[in-house]
Amino acid sequence: MNINEAAKSVYNYLEEIEQVLLEMESEVNTLFSCDPEDIDVGVERISQYREIIDEIFTDIRSVTDEDETGELKLAVSPLTNRSEINDMFADVFEKRQDVNAVASRIQGIIPIVEERMRRGMEKTLQEIRENNTSQSAQASRYYNAVNDSTNPQRLSQKRRSI
Repeated sequence: MNINEAAKSVYNYLEEIEQVLLEMESEVNTLFSCDPEDIDVGVERISQYREIIDEIFTDIRSVTDEDETGELKLAVSPLTNRSEINDMFADVFEKRQDVNAVASRIQGIIPIVEERMRRGMEKTLQEIRENNTSQSAQASRYYNAVNDSTNPQRLSQKRRSI
């Protein structure tokens, strides 16, 4: 594969990553308002998006490793300045910057979602504590203890000491 084909291939991979990241961003945003029961589904989907992205980056590495000059790899690197890039790879560099922008937005949202999940968990635990100390919970424990047929506590004639 010549260098122009490799650059085009990497560009297409980066476009694919950008689309997956946009879907992932949408999924992360739904975690703000979804029911607590649906959080597990959202987290699983996000994990699947990460796996897809990892696979695509593996494909990108296989293409950039073939470039003997290292310029294509430099264009894909997230820490490269535009002044370091050959004009032939400017499109690849710009697409990588688009990918970085979406990834940065997601990284900014995730701590907020984690805080929401933490607050939801604390609220649920507080409700459980309140329910366990309420009169109905205490009455239920008393009722279960009195009506426990698996462990009858009858006094036999031998055990009576009056």
